[in-house]
Order: sequence, then C-alpha cells, then structure tokens
Amino acid sequence: MRPFWRLVLGGLLVASLLWSGWSLWQLSRLPVRSWAVERSAEELGAAYDRVLARRATPEAIAARVEERLVESPRNWVALEGLWTLAEAQAVDLPEATRAAYQQAHAADHSTLRRAQDCITCAYDLRSCTMGAALGCGVVVNMTALGDLLSLGREAGVWVQGGEVDQLDVTLSFIGIGATGLVVVTGGTSYVVKSGAGLMKVAHRMGRMTPGVRAIYRRGFREGVDWARVPAIRRADDLAQVAQPEALRPAVELTGSLGAMQARLGSRGALHMMGRVDTVADARRMARATEALGPRSVGALELLGKSRFLRVGLRLADALREMIAALLAALSAALGLIWSRLLRTLRRLVRVPNG
Repeated sequence: MRPFWRLVLGGLLVASLLWSGWSLWQLSRLPVRSWAVERSAEELGAAYDRVLARRATPEAIAARVEERLVESPRNWVALEGLWTLAEAQAVDLPEATRAAYQQAHAADHSTLRRAQDCITCAYDLRSCTMGAALGCGVVVNMTALGDLLSLGREAGVWVQGGEVDQLDVTLSFIGIGATGLVVVTGGTSYVVKSGAGLMKVAHRMGRMTPGVRAIYRRGFREGVDWARVPAIRRADDLAQVAQPEALRPAVELTGSLGAMQARLGSRGALHMMGRVDTVADARRMARATEALGPRSVGALELLGKSRFLRVGLRLADALREMIAALLAALSAALGLIWSRLLRTLRRLVRVPNG
C-alpha cells in the first residue's frame, strides 16, 4: 500500500476514534432506558410487516395452533387470533391443522354449550374462560351501575371492618370520574372509562399480573384523598380529590387497555392485558395494536411478548452513531494492519537465501 493511502487510513482511524469518543460521551448522558426509543407510527407498521413476513410461516403458525388446541379449556381468543393472522398473511395451513381446528370449534361453540357458558360467565366472572361466552360476562359487568354497586359494596365491607378490594375501588373511582381525571392526568375520557370497566373484568377473572396489581394498589393508597370523597356531589368533581402524580400510572394503564379494546374488542384486549406487567408494556402494546389491527393477538401469540415488544423499539441515535464510529475505526485499523502484514511478507520474500 502506498504511503498516501496509509496516511488516509491513519487519518480515518484517528477521526473514527474521536467520533467514537464523542458519541460515547453523548450516550453516557442518557439514562440506560433511553438507549432504545420507540419507533414512529410509520416505522412501527413497516417493522412488524418485516418480522411477520419472516416469522409467520405455515409451520410456525400451525405449531402454535396445535399447542393451543390441546389446552383445556381452550383459549379461543388466541386460536382465533392465530387464524386471523394466517389469513392476513396469506399463509396456507396444513390440512390436518385445519381439520383439528374446525373439529374443536364445533365442539366448543355448540348452541347448548354457549348458552351454559354464557349464563355461568355472566353470573360469576371467576368462572369465565377465554372462550366464546366471555362476551356475556363483559357486557354485564361493564356499566356505570356496576361501578356504583362496587363502591357501595366495598363501603359496606369497610363499615363492617372487612378487607376492602382496593383494585375494584380504584377502578370504580377511575371509571366514574374518567372525564375529570383525564384533565389532571392526561388521556381520553372514553378510553379511560371503557378501560376501567374492562380492567375490572380482568381483575375478577384473575388476569391481572402482579405488576399491574401493584400499580392500582398504589393508586388506591396514594392517588385519592378518600376522606374527602363523601363531600363530592358530581362525578366530574372527583378529580378534586385525586393526587395526579400518584394516580397517573393507573389512569395511563387503564387508558392503554381502553385503546386496545377500541381496536381489538373486549376479548382481544383482555387477552393482551394478561401479558402486561408495567405501564410501558401497556403503552407499547396499545401502539402495536394500532399498527397491526386484527393481527395483534396472533402476532403476540406467534412472536411471544419479548420479541413482540422489541419490534416497537429501535436504537437511539447516539448509540447508532457510536456503533457506526467503532465499525469505521475497526475497518481503518484492519486496513493498516493488513498493509503492515503485506509489507512484512514482501521483505521476507526479498531476503536472499543464506
């Protein structure tokens, strides 16, 4: 290699190392959680399309469908989600898988079976499964009357010295006061109100993760001045007794579930809710459902929660710049090392045999 090109490579190496140092300094100023940032709405849809084009193969979807079919009781929200995903991706499933699906569907969706399950689920949400009758329980338990009854019931428990259901009370408070609460905590009253009703269903069905329960318990303890609640005369005035910072995570979580419900329906949103552990999980799942639409449940089933949520993130610009700078420095260094090796080999070849 001529001296000129060695000089160019040396200059590139120095410039790349300086660039790497600058990028590393910039990155060190960011919290670790900021090293990955959420994709824009346009990027998000394209990213999921790329991943599903690669992962949603007939074999992968068929294997997941067959795993769900052997469960008892069967989770028809998950099964229908996988079926919808296969159709949306134009995936032709094996005939054996199709036959097994149709046979199981006929067995679980007979008129008598659905009527029995509907009555049982509407009467007691704890007996509900993720089957066709789930809608019966949701409809009965997602009304404003249900919120008032919950507060009245828990008030009676408290007067008698019993243990109050903190989650149910907090969700009823959020549901009744949604319009006023979104002013001080952010969000949209409609999705918060519908999300509160659906979250109560999730609570009674046992589909809340420990992380979600902790958020609502904190909202109960720190988010509301309960001593002032009896003096409130209108639902919109409930915001006056709320502590915005303490209650905001619970309201945001509730709103994310409401947004998922608006796109997937109650059954689909409940299924997604069963995989949420944090407010960030809920927000990212809600964004994913906006990009994926009806494919959301099937994509979550196929990819798993970790990969499903990772698709929505990309490396922060500072981290990408540092990686690019390090690769440039490595390339320049390898070029110089290769040049040195070639010069050494040439000298060895020219040495006369002694």
